[in-house]
Amino acid sequence: MREFIGDFISIDGRMIGYKINTVSEYLIAKGLTEDEIVDFAVKNYEIHKLINQIIAVKQSCWLLRRTSHSCGSLSNDMFELKHKLILELKEQYNYTFDDELMEKNCVNF
Repeated sequence: MREFIGDFISIDGRMIGYKINTVSEYLIAKGLTEDEIVDFAVKNYEIHKLINQIIAVKQSCWLLRRTSHSCGSLSNDMFELKHKLILELKEQYNYTFDDELMEKNCVNF
């Protein structure tokens, strides 16, 4: 078991490589207007929520892959969870998450 060395971590979200970090930003990148985004959120709440979860998992993977003293299987399993969410979105709601769009808007060092 690893030693806990303190709870003083703080990461500025702007340091995470994904430029798209909200559902609204994702939908804007997909070409929706502000009014269309509000309408989408109201009419497609579950889709909206799943897209948000996928973005959260993608950011978590990005952070875990840059965390020292942590097991690589955590980020690998988080990556698999992302794929499950994307598949759920497609199978249950017939909505295709644009993972390529996310990756095009990511800064990887």
